[in-house]
Amino acid sequence: MSEHLDPDAADLLEMAPLVALDALSDVELRDVQARVAAAPHDVRALFDKQVRATREALAAMSKTTATPPPPTLRDRILSAARADAGLDAPDVAEPAGASASGPVVSGASDHPMPPQDPASAGTDVGQPESAAGSPATGADDRRRSRRWTYLAAAAVLAVAIGAAGWVIGQSSSPEPEVRPLASPAEQVFSAEDLRSTGGPVATGNVTVYLAKSADTGVLVMDSVPPPQPGTVYQMWLIGPDGARSAGTMTDKDVEPVTTAVLSGINSASTLAFTVEPPGGSDRPTTTPVAQLSLT
Repeated sequence: MSEHLDPDAADLLEMAPLVALDALSDVELRDVQARVAAAPHDVRALFDKQVRATREALAAMSKTTATPPPPTLRDRILSAARADAGLDAPDVAEPAGASASGPVVSGASDHPMPPQDPASAGTDVGQPESAAGSPATGADDRRRSRRWTYLAAAAVLAVAIGAAGWVIGQSSSPEPEVRPLASPAEQVFSAEDLRSTGGPVATGNVTVYLAKSADTGVLVMDSVPPPQPGTVYQMWLIGPDGARSAGTMTDKDVEPVTTAVLSGINSASTLAFTVEPPGGSDRPTTTPVAQLSLT
């Protein structure tokens, strides 16, 4: 979270995606709700924004869903993720619209949602400190909690993003077997070195979730205005060898929440956005409208 927030506020804001994903037990949810109620007004506002933005992103990712997953799929993935993190599986509810979709770049649904605040620039995604204990035990618990946050977010987002590669296999049991495939997006959200960086773009915000171990980033744009008709946004990964195109977005592609997968990020130190002619350019032809450090 933002370096300007105290640790308690930062930990609380890092729980917002899990609240949005319905990935907490009833006890955990009540604890988070109590902390939110006692938090300063600006922290409560940021928390609410991040919850709404995560739900909007899920709606965007599942917009083109062809076949919904079985109703037990999400809970089983979450249980497996939590077990992998060394924690007991919570009772989780099935959220509406959590299903698979396919495009690498996707826009939002028609639900108007406020933007996510990119307060998480350049930090690891984490979870609040666990129960008090010795310094070593507390550090271990925090690491486990952070790992659970990664896995839980990865699990539910994997169901929402068709590109994340979660499939249902047949087995001898009456329940389908869930097998995770190592797609680029799944690698990012399940990586030990997952981190995020973000910043403003025009009247909106951009956040990139990235992992060097996956050499990939997942871009989430919140409330970024679309380019003017007849132009496109072009994304550039800029490194020692210059600028490399990471794709274009037309005015039809950019909606209240837009996502994209960025490959080959390890060779880049900066993500830049320029306005280019239709179809994009071989190299940037205009001054970047936004730049985001990836280091």
